[in-house]
Amino acid sequence: MSTPRCERCGNVVSPTSEFCPACGHPLGPPGRQGTAHRTARLRIRAMDGRERDVPLNRDVLTVGRGKENDIVLPLPYVSTHHGRFQFQRGVWHYRDLDSTNGTFVNGRRSPGGPLRDGDVLRIGHPDGGSISLTFYAGQERQTRGQRPMGSMRMGTLTLPPGRVLTIGRSPQADFPLDSPVVSRYHARVERTPQGATLTDLNSTNGTFVNGQRVTGAHRLKDGDVVQIGPFTLIHSGEKFQKYAATAGVRLDAVGLVREVGPPNRPKRILNDISLSIAPREFVAVVGTSGAGKSTLVMALNGFTRADGHVLVNGDDLYRHFDLYRTMVGYVPQDDIVHQDLTVVDGLRYAARLRLPPDTTSREIERRVNEVLELVEMVGQKDQLVTSLSGGQRKRVSIAAELLAEPNLFFLDEPTSGLDPGLEKKMMFTMRRLADGGRTVILVTHATANIIQCDHVCFLAQGRLVYFGPPQKVFDFFGVTTGDFADVYELLDDPDPAVAKEKAGRWEQRFRQSPHCEAYVTGRLRRLREMREEATAAPTRTRPRVNALRQWLVLSRRYLDLVLSDKLLLAVLMGVMPIIGALVLLIAQPDWLVGSSAAEIERQLAEGLAGGQTATYRVVYNTQRLLHMLSLAAILLGLFGSVYEIVKEWSVYQRERMVSLRILPYLGSKLAVLGGFALIQCLLLLLVVSIRVALPGRGVLLPGPLEMYITLVLGTVAAVTLGLLISALVPNRDAVIYLVFLVLFFQMIFSGVMFDLPGFTDKLSVFTFTRWSIEALGSTVNVEALNELTRIRFLPDPVTETVSMDIERPDDDWEPVTVMTVTREIAVPVGPGVTQTMLISVPQVTVNDVVSVTETITDTVTVEPAATDVFTEEDFQVNYAPTPGHLLLSWGLLSVFGAVFGSAAALVLRSKDVG
Repeated sequence: MSTPRCERCGNVVSPTSEFCPACGHPLGPPGRQGTAHRTARLRIRAMDGRERDVPLNRDVLTVGRGKENDIVLPLPYVSTHHGRFQFQRGVWHYRDLDSTNGTFVNGRRSPGGPLRDGDVLRIGHPDGGSISLTFYAGQERQTRGQRPMGSMRMGTLTLPPGRVLTIGRSPQADFPLDSPVVSRYHARVERTPQGATLTDLNSTNGTFVNGQRVTGAHRLKDGDVVQIGPFTLIHSGEKFQKYAATAGVRLDAVGLVREVGPPNRPKRILNDISLSIAPREFVAVVGTSGAGKSTLVMALNGFTRADGHVLVNGDDLYRHFDLYRTMVGYVPQDDIVHQDLTVVDGLRYAARLRLPPDTTSREIERRVNEVLELVEMVGQKDQLVTSLSGGQRKRVSIAAELLAEPNLFFLDEPTSGLDPGLEKKMMFTMRRLADGGRTVILVTHATANIIQCDHVCFLAQGRLVYFGPPQKVFDFFGVTTGDFADVYELLDDPDPAVAKEKAGRWEQRFRQSPHCEAYVTGRLRRLREMREEATAAPTRTRPRVNALRQWLVLSRRYLDLVLSDKLLLAVLMGVMPIIGALVLLIAQPDWLVGSSAAEIERQLAEGLAGGQTATYRVVYNTQRLLHMLSLAAILLGLFGSVYEIVKEWSVYQRERMVSLRILPYLGSKLAVLGGFALIQCLLLLLVVSIRVALPGRGVLLPGPLEMYITLVLGTVAAVTLGLLISALVPNRDAVIYLVFLVLFFQMIFSGVMFDLPGFTDKLSVFTFTRWSIEALGSTVNVEALNELTRIRFLPDPVTETVSMDIERPDDDWEPVTVMTVTREIAVPVGPGVTQTMLISVPQVTVNDVVSVTETITDTVTVEPAATDVFTEEDFQVNYAPTPGHLLLSWGLLSVFGAVFGSAAALVLRSKDVG
């Protein structure tokens, strides 16, 4: 006699076991493995909603289009011999017979294998129709008891006394739970004489006992329900009964009401809506514009609450939202994967953020490949998301949500903007996701392929006017054309009052119809009695995350995005050097350090030689240059960050709903942009220093280092301001106007370009441009440069008329008078003999001066010597070269960064849904 083994995993099993203790696979009724029973059946559902049950009353049955098959499906997309059902060793198997369009088992194309109760086989084609075959084993005889609604029993786990057993995703765990949202070692349980004790091992998504998250050790009682991810363990003495939500999730809404607007004039956008959606059902929410479709979906998934109850497998979703958070997938209208990443990289980052931190790279790769295969995007995994078509991008967003294997799947307008062919494929994809065990709720305006759905939910003016199979819509509304547009026309009207009155009438008609009894009230009546609970739910808590790890993942993703965005990368790497190069065209070497006394003298002399005046006034150019450096830093920070939140708002919102923390998110932006600021500010100073001499010594540190620190602090402050603007604006179109406003405020009130009279001087305190300039001015010692200012000028020659009285000799005055006088003289005529002779001799008489007074007038020109004047300007900003002032400026720049960053975090927090 052969040893019985599990058909799925090969584990040796007891002949009396119903389930494999290793993998939970059903083995057939005790003692009857290998005996063909006749209770299994197939429920065949066609696209027109017709159903029929076919008993599996022989050990082998074939299915196909040919009449010779046991199960004949006369449809063009079914092969002549499509597949075969066979009963082997107590388990039914299905085998696809190499059919053209294949067989999808639980949403995945499969060659076949062992079947479990509730498995859905679908035969069809994305471009055409499909038909489903749901397998019911008919072998489970157990009473439900405490069995969780919508779950499948996976066997019994025994708790040996005195042993500590681990529970987790790891195959080496004593109780392996194969789900991506379960931590590798999630919890441990120990059975002692006092009872079993359960301890959560700091798991990411938590361990819940009777709906409450537990921390540390928790003593279990008989009947306690332990929930870990999609698994439920019911404690009973020495055992855990193990269940998994693989059979799908039931979703019920009871009396949902939501009002918006002021309390005195509220507007009701959801009016007492009740629904019941069974596991694996695919439901389309349709209706006129403004009917409340998206509001209803957000209320059903718990992200935005309404008054009333939303039940997941009978449990209050709002009250235990933290428990079911990982079971909910939501794809908004916009894409939730960054378009500048490749498909596979975008999904990898999504997996690192959504899955437990102990998920290995190999597990992530395997999971990414699985979801790509599920949405049929394996061939596009290495393409940039931006290069994909609209339908393909939507499939990538769906894949991102499927990473955590959600059991409840919500989609808002996934077919919007798609052509009819893509829309048909998308609806077929949604149908397969529902077949795979998910409850799928879809908001759509397109109704051409709504026949793929199990039910359609029609809304008008916030009221439920129909819920049931799409095939019965036209009978209910009395539309004979078979066109959904005619149904819309019945419900809508240009006059809001008339439209509201129409919606009220149809709402009452539906509530009194057999459709409401069959698909809403009848289902809710069979639901287990709701516990009387207060509507107020406890404060939500989010999954436990490692903020540092999340920051690292986000920073790495953002860096990849920047490196792949060529325009942004060019801005971040090229702007500052270009600005520096432009400055070099006009700057002079001494603008930041001044010139020596000899050089100043030379420049003044040269200037004087060329004209009447020479000036040395470097401080004006110094201030202008410092202003330009400061504005360059602000421009870099602002334009580098001002689009970074608003452009990825849909991605942020969805990740925030799951596990994203605001501080790691903003911190990742600041880290990457701050890193580029470090590089850019350095490049700016290096380029400027090619021609302009930087001060060798600053106030506290070397001058270039102090200037670098100032520019970096100014850039970071501008980055945080840009993030605040990006968080504030409703869309990208509003960004540029706020940036203009901020820039002009920074320039006008910096205290450099204009005088600031009156109160405007106080406004200058709130511009970090001013504090950047003051810190730079302290480093270069603007006050000392101001003292070098000198003006040398040569005054114009002085010309004037001079009059003076002078005395001069009279024109008739003669200085001397000459007269001839006769005189006797002895003249020797011989030895000792003289002779007296008469001789005429001139006699000169000097006359006294005779003067007259005369007035003389003349023009005189005086050439003055060159003159030096020393002047100092009185600036409106403070350039004190003191350590205290420099540290104050740096401190205020840091405060600006902290304030703007905190404000951005508060704005993001205020925008949280719910």
